[in-house]
Amino acid sequence: MNDPIKKSLTVPLSAPEAFELFTRDMDTWWPKSSHSVKGPKSKLTFPKHKGEPITETGEDGEMAIWGKLIAYDHGRYLAFSWYPGRNESEATVVEVTFTQTEAGTRCDLTHGGFEILGPTADAVSTSYLHGWDLVLGCYASAAKVPEMA
Repeated sequence: MNDPIKKSLTVPLSAPEAFELFTRDMDTWWPKSSHSVKGPKSKLTFPKHKGEPITETGEDGEMAIWGKLIAYDHGRYLAFSWYPGRNESEATVVEVTFTQTEAGTRCDLTHGGFEILGPTADAVSTSYLHGWDLVLGCYASAAKVPEMA
């Protein structure tokens, strides 16, 4: 399964709001209890500038780099290399587009480049096939606007 993984969901937010939730507020929704390098109490930081790293900082202050921002068009598109827990030479690529619709914003995620992983490519891509379902489910839950009392 070396083909790119493609996932799509619609959230009830404007495109800029959906983009900010995915990036600036990543630490508020990412499932760190199951998908973390430094543990569930770590802090995730998503960069704003091309070439800067996506970081996870553990309680002990140690930092892990998960990837680097490749492209950034605020409210519309982002792309980043992705290698949490691995070496940068094993980076795959994630792209996310944010498209305004009548129902909110459609978020389309594509994760590819697994061939760089050689013999482990199939196993890694298969794990991400299911992993992105969980991660994007957490993102969708965070995007739901609470009902007004």
